[in-house]
Amino acid sequence: MNELSNGMLVQHASLGVGKVVAVEANAVHVFFPERADRHAAKLRLPDARPLLTMDGIERNAWLEGLSSFALDPETGRYALAANFLTHDQAIADFLTRHPRELAAPDAGDARKPTRASRWRGASAEWAQAFGQGEVERLVKKGDARELVRRASRLDRHLVLVPGTFEAHTLQDALRDGEATLAFFEAVLSVLSVPSPGRPRMEKLFEAALDLPVEPSLAWPIATVLPFVADPKHHVFLWPRSACAAAARLGCDLRWEPSPRWVTYAALHGLSVRLLEKLKPHGARDLADVESFLFATAAQRTPAAGARAGRPNGGPAATRLAPERRAPRRARGTR
Repeated sequence: MNELSNGMLVQHASLGVGKVVAVEANAVHVFFPERADRHAAKLRLPDARPLLTMDGIERNAWLEGLSSFALDPETGRYALAANFLTHDQAIADFLTRHPRELAAPDAGDARKPTRASRWRGASAEWAQAFGQGEVERLVKKGDARELVRRASRLDRHLVLVPGTFEAHTLQDALRDGEATLAFFEAVLSVLSVPSPGRPRMEKLFEAALDLPVEPSLAWPIATVLPFVADPKHHVFLWPRSACAAAARLGCDLRWEPSPRWVTYAALHGLSVRLLEKLKPHGARDLADVESFLFATAAQRTPAAGARAGRPNGGPAATRLAPERRAPRRARGTR
């Protein structure tokens, strides 16, 4: 007989497929999407055991990715955030409220640029400033001053992305020449492979922490250059919006104020899953996903159309409470 364990998928005789959230001596807590309830069901053991099976269950990336369950000590039940949205609900809401965000711009389109297009402007600037092997050449030469000068050209694009950097933030972060060279070496290491693993990313995080930046900017500074250099493979983490959006979507980032692999990997995994969901609607890369996460974090109530029906295997939509902002983990976090 297979043992029940946290995180595994199970099939209940009447409740359908669910995810084990917690196992106690006399009970197992299982989240069943078909129950249309953000709370996990508390099933008594051993009575519930014959009703559960672990055999022949298909993989479900959305359900497996749900991890942001909190225990209510008064009721003894585990639940997702009060403003929880399934991926499908959040996407329907996003498309209703931001119909232009994922649409490719027409030639001569004079309307206000989208958030993703501002990120792509920064990517184009990176290509001009550091493409064709220029960043490798400057790092090898040890020319920190020129690296900073070229990086400052990104500034005019980054300040246009709402809710992120203020003017000269990146330039100020790179004012220490030795630390700047080490940081760019780490960035190069990350960009040299399609999917950098833990050692390369942790080297980047260590280099970012050596830069003269406020603690609240450690995550953004650590992730922005790989993101603008290659938004197909890397994610950008702005603490407030990333934490709030992930919580709404049921993903526990295992947040820490200082950059670390486990949090980055959680956000990257969530973003990749979302990109696959958003591609049919026009999403091209993780810049579109960052825009989606920012909007999801900021949205207080779902659009009317997003609440209708049961979205593709997720819970039936419910009336959601106003958004609770992610707690500030470091001084000055936006």
